[in-house]
Amino acid sequence: MMIRTVLAFVAVAAASLGAPAAAQDVPAGWSVDTTPKRAILTYAPEANGPRYLIVACLRDSDEIGIYSAGIATPSGKPVVALGMNNAGRKYTVRGEMGMDNITNQPAFRYETNIDSRALGIFRAEFLPMLGGKGPLTITIGEKSQQLPLVGVSEPLKKFSTTCFGKS
Repeated sequence: MMIRTVLAFVAVAAASLGAPAAAQDVPAGWSVDTTPKRAILTYAPEANGPRYLIVACLRDSDEIGIYSAGIATPSGKPVVALGMNNAGRKYTVRGEMGMDNITNQPAFRYETNIDSRALGIFRAEFLPMLGGKGPLTITIGEKSQQLPLVGVSEPLKKFSTTCFGKS
């Protein structure tokens, strides 16, 4: 359910920035799309390439989503773990595999409802990983990919302000 919301949000945000409504203009590196009470932080290794990491904070519906395309291989398992680590910090979520409708590559999806206490835990555990020197390592199943953290600070500030009300 939320993935449609996220994709619709990305399409609306891209259209408002002059991009095609299909939201296929994905910039290289770290970027953020925000509207009041919604923020989507994205990392793509190249322009219009797979989105290795998408973190969606939808405060208006109290949902968090973490997505990744282009790293994992298809899986027949009903539940797959996505782990992130940097500088000794770790964060793991359990989700499912599917296909990314933009790149047609295997994609990981995790979505959950979140209250203010859970949002505080997410902030305390997830954000410090992106504040380290890097790289951020994402592991899905047996596959890993390192994401450089160069250029994340400004998008992260905007994401944090919208998601948590602070930078």
